[in-house]
Amino acid sequence: MRTLEHRRHSRRDASGVQLNPEGRALARKVGGSMPRFDRVITSPKRRAVETATALGFPVDATEPALGEMPDDAGVPFEPDPPRTFEEYARWAEQSRAMGEFARSQAHLWERELERVPEGGALLMISHSGVVEAGAVAALPRVARTWGPLLGYLEGVRLRWDGTRWVSGEVLRVPE
Repeated sequence: MRTLEHRRHSRRDASGVQLNPEGRALARKVGGSMPRFDRVITSPKRRAVETATALGFPVDATEPALGEMPDDAGVPFEPDPPRTFEEYARWAEQSRAMGEFARSQAHLWERELERVPEGGALLMISHSGVVEAGAVAALPRVARTWGPLLGYLEGVRLRWDGTRWVSGEVLRVPE
């Protein structure tokens, strides 16, 4: 069994490019209670790489597919974007582009987990929407029950048996 922990980046400055001091402090605090990882992959965006470093983990690789939502995904809930995993799952069902993106994320996660030893763990750091998309594709029934979308440094922990996703949980950061 392999484990994936996929988290959203920490708080960022007004430009949105890099972490702010509060974001670095939050990441150091959260990182102190995280397990060891065999591999760490982030989006190439600076705030994702800085989050991994502030958590205390060197980045092994960056993956562009973790950095961008598809332009043609189209939010079907205009003017209100999804606020829960349930709404996100419906978006992935209603939008062909969003559904394809969600499935591509889950497949990317599976491929990257194959690079981790059996019993090992992979940490991914990306962005709002990217984590949720992959989670609803990997574990659609389970993810629908996870409530609100992820805040800064929140994420999911999923388990992969080599052929399928077998379980998962949402990881919240206490106030």
